[in-house]
Amino acid sequence: MIDKTRVFYRLSNCDRSAYDLFRLNYKSLLHGLLLSCVLSSCSSQSFASNTPNLPIPRAIASTSASPAEPIEPSLLWSSDFSEDNWRAHWDVRRQGSWGWQNAQVIADETGQFSKVLRIRYPRGSASPTVSRENDAPVGGTQFYGNLGLGAHEALKLSYFVRFSEEFDFVKGGKLPGLFGGTGNTGGRIPNGRDGFSTRFMWRQRGQGEVYAYLPTSRAHGTSIGRGQWRFQPGQWHHLEQEVTLNQPGQRDGKVRVWVDGRLRLEKDQLEFRSTRALKIDGILFSTFFGGDDTSWATKKEVVADFANFAVYAID
Repeated sequence: MIDKTRVFYRLSNCDRSAYDLFRLNYKSLLHGLLLSCVLSSCSSQSFASNTPNLPIPRAIASTSASPAEPIEPSLLWSSDFSEDNWRAHWDVRRQGSWGWQNAQVIADETGQFSKVLRIRYPRGSASPTVSRENDAPVGGTQFYGNLGLGAHEALKLSYFVRFSEEFDFVKGGKLPGLFGGTGNTGGRIPNGRDGFSTRFMWRQRGQGEVYAYLPTSRAHGTSIGRGQWRFQPGQWHHLEQEVTLNQPGQRDGKVRVWVDGRLRLEKDQLEFRSTRALKIDGILFSTFFGGDDTSWATKKEVVADFANFAVYAID
C-alpha cells in the first residue's frame, strides 16, 4: 500500500499544477504523479508556503476521510483578515449590515492563526428584534459579502470558529453561511425567486445545525441536521458547508456539512429556487444570540473568533 503521507510530502515540493491535479483525483493519478515528480525538477518552495493558513484538503491530510467526501474543489476566494481593507475584499453590500461596533480584527491569542475577526455579544443582547423592542444592547454582527465572485449554481464555504471559554449557548444563535438573492432571514420566507440563506446555528448545549430559509420554510427558517455535531467552548472548529442548488421545478438541491474534517450532514431533496436566475451570491456573515425574545439573550458578555474564510467552486 502506498503511504499517502509521504506522497503529500513529495508533492508539496512540486509545482502548483501537479498539486492541483493530485487534488482532483489522487487515487487514479497517484502512480503517474509520483513518476512525474521524480523525473521533473521540483521547486524548493512548498505549496503550503504559497497558501498560508488555508486548510490542507482532507483527501491529503487524512487517510480516514469519509468515502462520501467529494473531489476537492478549486479555491475561488479566501480571507484571513490580513487585508488592509478586508471589508472591500469581501465586497460587502451596503444594505443589511449592522453591529460593526462588535467586530474587531485582532491577533489570534491561540496562535493557530495570524489574524481573527472577534465578535462581541454584550450581556443581555440577542437578535436585532430584541434590541429594538426591549432597549437591549446590539449583539453580534451581520453583513452580506458578495466576494466579487458573481453567481454560482454550487459553492463550498469553509471557515473556523472558536467560542470563548465561558460561552453559554443559552437557547441558540446564528453563524455565517451562504446566501443567494436577497438572502432571506428574519421571518421573510422565500418565494423561490427572491432569495435564500443557509446559515449555521448553534442550539442549546452547543448542538449544531444548518438553519435555512427556503421556499418550503414556514414562519421561520428550516432546521436541518440539529444535533448531528456539537460545538465546544474554547475549541477551534472547522466548518465546511457545500450547497448545490436545485433545478427549477425539482427538489434535487443538496446541503452537505463537514465539522473538523468529518462528514456530519448530508441532506438532499431540497428546494432553493423556482428560477435559474436565482443563484448563490456569497457569504451571509450573521452571528448573534436568538431568537426573537429575551429568553434567547446571553446572560454575560462573551465573544467568538472567526478565521480563514474560503470559498470553493463545485463542478
